[in-house]
Amino acid sequence: MIALRYVARVVIVAAICVVATMWIGWLSLPVIGFIYSIIDRHARARGTIAALGAALGWLVMLCAEAARGADVRMVAVKVGEVMQLPAFAIVLVTLAFAALLCGTAAVLGSGFDRT
Repeated sequence: MIALRYVARVVIVAAICVVATMWIGWLSLPVIGFIYSIIDRHARARGTIAALGAALGWLVMLCAEAARGADVRMVAVKVGEVMQLPAFAIVLVTLAFAALLCGTAAVLGSGFDRT
């Protein structure tokens, strides 16, 4: 039952990250992580929840773009050639970027409830 609560929190953060990224842009992720950690004070792993939610949200966006017909693989291959990385590493770096932005902001925000 407890694990289901954490999964639900991750999915909610993912949905908010998708909407905010599409509406505002990638700079919304730290704001989302910070606000989430202040709102959900009773969760233990707020940074992890925010990081997983952001990565899941961006994975959903990448999959939706690929399903819509965008050539995500070609972009990953071309950027990977420039950076001398394989294409899957570019996707992993993209997801890690989202996770780091949102997760670190959530950890920072979690420090504000210890007053």
